[in-house]
Amino acid sequence: MNTNSEPPSPPEIPPQPKAQAPSPMAFEPLGKPATFPNVIEALLKQPGRVLHACNEGNSGVPVKLLLGAILGLVVFGGLLGTFSGGTQLWAAPVKIAGGVLFSMLICLPSLYIFSALGGVEARLSQIVGLLLAAIALTSLLLLGFSPVVWIFSQSSESAVFMGFLAIAFWIISLFFGFRLLLGAAERFGLEARQYLLVWLAMFFIVTLQMSTALRPIIGTAETLLPEKKKFFLEHWFEEMGGPVRNR
Repeated sequence: MNTNSEPPSPPEIPPQPKAQAPSPMAFEPLGKPATFPNVIEALLKQPGRVLHACNEGNSGVPVKLLLGAILGLVVFGGLLGTFSGGTQLWAAPVKIAGGVLFSMLICLPSLYIFSALGGVEARLSQIVGLLLAAIALTSLLLLGFSPVVWIFSQSSESAVFMGFLAIAFWIISLFFGFRLLLGAAERFGLEARQYLLVWLAMFFIVTLQMSTALRPIIGTAETLLPEKKKFFLEHWFEEMGGPVRNR
């Protein structure tokens, strides 16, 4: 018998699977008081918790989402208004915030209809919460872009470039807001995305037309609102084709 034989080594313990981090869209309780900072933080980090609070009928959360949306739009519009100064310091934020909120209001009925056609099982109040969360996120992203807008408003004299910059930031911010809306709709049973995609395209066009209907937002004019109706593409082509000046 070999007395020098080593004792058998203990069996290897299989590695434990790593716990997966919860999905940001997971419908979970907010876990903290529904104060304004907590709601905004949850919207950025765990939007599913905000949607869960809206779904449970927490009326304070939609109100705070609306306040967050207004705050982001007003700050973005105010810094955009520093390009021309004067009346635009208050007119630009009022027009931007009012235009977006009015676009939400007139597009809400079609959102409810298109959501139902797509298979979303949600009440109208829940659809309102989804829309508010998407617009609040969009507005917070615009708030993040506001310092960049201010820098160019103080260093550039081109109204065309400022308009391009504002629209580019709006498209980027709205993309993430739309993504949140689609993700939330899937949690409510969305089956056919094409219905909501059509609505998203319609809402985007409505906001662009609203910016033209409320012009000037960038630059100055003799009147606070335009006296002539224009399609937004017509207005853009006129601005880009003419000399660089305030209109």
